[in-house]
Amino acid sequence: MILVRKLVLILLFCPLTVLAEWKVITHTDTNSQTETQVAYTKNDEGYSLEIYKDSVGAVRSRFSLNAALDMFAKRSCPTYQVDTRLLDNRSINDAPCLTDFTWSEFVLGYIVDNQVTSGRLNALMNGSNITFRFMLENGEYRETSFSLAGSKRATLNVIGNITIIP
Repeated sequence: MILVRKLVLILLFCPLTVLAEWKVITHTDTNSQTETQVAYTKNDEGYSLEIYKDSVGAVRSRFSLNAALDMFAKRSCPTYQVDTRLLDNRSINDAPCLTDFTWSEFVLGYIVDNQVTSGRLNALMNGSNITFRFMLENGEYRETSFSLAGSKRATLNVIGNITIIP
């Protein structure tokens, strides 16, 4: 009987732990005081991944490095892979990523008439895992992964209850 109770408790609390990996946070632009809701996760290595909607209805993902001293190699977009799908390092319409010293951003799609056509966004919301591979300015090659458990709930809280067409 005690074993059954322990098993029930484990099963009850496991989904809460998995869903807690993604949360909604608020970023404030210090120049304009504009607030943006962001679906956010940080992995054990300190890298972070965000999904948000900008002021013109573009849905974006931003991958950020974990240390202030590390910088991306110039003119180099990281590649990412959701589960076993094809590797990608482009935004929609084959546009390159936007990259700064410590972050890279991809446009996943545009919200038009309360819907967005985006296989990339669909994969991020319904996949299990995403892996980023990237080169640092010092020539080092790195790889890191994030769980996507809970990403759908957090992303829909941020972008609204829209229709996503894969």
